[in-house]
Amino acid sequence: MSPHPPLPGRRDEIERFWIEFQRAREPQVAGFSATAFGHSRAVADELAALIRAGGKRAHATLERDFEAEGDDLPRPGEHVVVLDGRGTPQAIVRLTHVERRYFADIDDEFAFECGEGDRTLAWWLVAYRQEFAERAEAQGFQVGERAVLILEHFELVWPQ
Repeated sequence: MSPHPPLPGRRDEIERFWIEFQRAREPQVAGFSATAFGHSRAVADELAALIRAGGKRAHATLERDFEAEGDDLPRPGEHVVVLDGRGTPQAIVRLTHVERRYFADIDDEFAFECGEGDRTLAWWLVAYRQEFAERAEAQGFQVGERAVLILEHFELVWPQ
């Protein structure tokens, strides 16, 4: 997931969301991270809604995003509170599989699991080429077909 931390003032709301999840779960889960997917409020809102509806079960992030923030790469079994563009918790997912893959190696199955657009590889490639190119230009880095992506597969665990 894109390292996009919650907005200030939302931490108590996120903690309450996590506690509600913990009270409903057996066994208890040790910890979590909280993040918004996407790099704008509108995209974060859209992706959070797709996750909450169960249609989005995977996400790709440039490996450089984790490196730039000094964050560890995600690991299977971790829980993530998914935030919308305002930093409000919308869902909790559990990572089931994490892998590194070049942009050029994205396939139909992964594009479908991402649940965006018409769920085709053609749509995914156009949308993500544009997103990554815009960010690369704005932030002064290079991105291309050999860009390393971190692919996260997950399951929705809250709300049920």
